[in-house]
Amino acid sequence: MMKRIHPLSLVAAVAMAVSSCSIYHPQAVDIPLINHAEDVRVDASLALSTWVIPDVFTLNATASYGFNDWLAGQAHFNYGGDNLYAQLAPGAYFPLGENAVVETYVGLGMGGSWRDNISSSNANSSDTTSFNHYGYSGHFFLPFAQANIGWHDLTAAHIDLAFGLKLGAYLPDFDYKKYDENGNFISGSDQSYSTANFLVEPQFLFRIGGQRMKFNVKVGFNWLSDIFGSDSYSGPFTADLFTISTGFTFSL
Repeated sequence: MMKRIHPLSLVAAVAMAVSSCSIYHPQAVDIPLINHAEDVRVDASLALSTWVIPDVFTLNATASYGFNDWLAGQAHFNYGGDNLYAQLAPGAYFPLGENAVVETYVGLGMGGSWRDNISSSNANSSDTTSFNHYGYSGHFFLPFAQANIGWHDLTAAHIDLAFGLKLGAYLPDFDYKKYDENGNFISGSDQSYSTANFLVEPQFLFRIGGQRMKFNVKVGFNWLSDIFGSDSYSGPFTADLFTISTGFTFSL
């Protein structure tokens, strides 16, 4: 006989998903497909990240430039009210025929997130209407390497298709604290997280438009070796698995 799920239990589970301690999300960084010297790409987009249901919204900006026949560089920044991230990356690009390009970048990213006075169900109580409050904050560093491959200006609609793969070391420093309903710190509830993770972050890109301005859609995924890949990890922190973004790319 199927076990009946109490409506309050379902509400509590959804509330916990919404208020999860997300300390990383896949970044909506542009895959520029630089293909000649003095090639300038500026990307602006709005991104939505999710673990179970959407919980992170960010404004994103990326600028990329071809310094000469092979050297490129890229800068990215995003902000979401309670989170931010920035990265710088020099790189190289290699045109393959008329439309194909391979790019490689090596860079450093820095970011952080913070949330306060979030309600969560009391895991130590059988009463699903009982709630505690918690907050967390911290930052991370992300040295990384990334390889991109793509095709630009396909057909008369100037379609771009690309795939990127970022590999890096996620180096966090976060703190978590829990409070009772009166706002008093619950002794012994504080936790910290500073375990290094190996990061794998693939991304897919589609662009269409004119020679100077194109509409873009990016889809990115994320895997962290300790948070997602370790059976021993049972802390309060998690990360968003999926990010989708949309915006415009300008060629200057």
